[in-house]
Amino acid sequence: MLLCIGHGGALAEPPAGAATGVSASPSPSDAQSSAPKGSFLSSLKQAFAEDLDQEVVRGHFDVGSSPDTHRYYCLVNIKTGKREANGVAGQLVMRADKMTGIKGAAVAPLSCADAEQKGILVTTGYVLSASVSSRVTPPAPVQTPSGAAAAASAAGPAQTEVMAVYTRFIAGQNAHDRAVVSEVLLDSKDFVWAQYGGNSIWGYKEAMEAFEEAWKGTWKMDPQMEELRIASVSPGVAVLITPLLSTEGDPGKNPSTIPLRWGGVFMKTKSGWRISSIFITPFEGWRAPKGS
Repeated sequence: MLLCIGHGGALAEPPAGAATGVSASPSPSDAQSSAPKGSFLSSLKQAFAEDLDQEVVRGHFDVGSSPDTHRYYCLVNIKTGKREANGVAGQLVMRADKMTGIKGAAVAPLSCADAEQKGILVTTGYVLSASVSSRVTPPAPVQTPSGAAAAASAAGPAQTEVMAVYTRFIAGQNAHDRAVVSEVLLDSKDFVWAQYGGNSIWGYKEAMEAFEEAWKGTWKMDPQMEELRIASVSPGVAVLITPLLSTEGDPGKNPSTIPLRWGGVFMKTKSGWRISSIFITPFEGWRAPKGS
């Protein structure tokens, strides 16, 4: 499933008590100091399994300080009653069943269970039908991350948004979806995709054409999230680097899987974070962590 999926229905006004008002939400400074922990790995898994037609909003929490406050929504599956682990950013919609849905969702590595335990999850105004409420599962226990996951969970809002864009990019690539991939790339003639074999493709349109050509065969990207790193280079610029298993094959041919190092430069624009450059390099010495 795509991380970003259109959802039918009219746009919903924020429920009473859920708007950026004062009464129902903690102050931005409180939300920032008690920002929920989370896992990049779990956010990626959730992004790939997301089914927004079956999920509704049960609450929200805010992260950051004004004027740079970001809102994330916690979802529950109306069919299974399962609470999704991580918060998502997106646009609220009013469903035909009068519950609050979401569209254009981007999963963030911020735990809804942790937000609930910290008391910053606002559920006022989000109505669940009786049949859904009876199936809702108890909140999952909050796991304490370690190693690379611990470093990732300490990421600030900018790194969280960069990670959301990256998960959207991977989801779009694996679904061979032009709309999703084109949305997260910087639309510029200076965009560059430095390929594994040493060639470079310059230009946003040229890169999209190259991706679509590759999608005609087997094309799957499997980031190794435990070794992912994000660095803030300067305000509005970040670098993400991770090992990645790339499975490729021409149409009708047996695909092969190789490890490589995926590097991306992310820039903050008026429309949000975008990938401005992609650099692919060999990583022949990489070995999967034990237990993977």
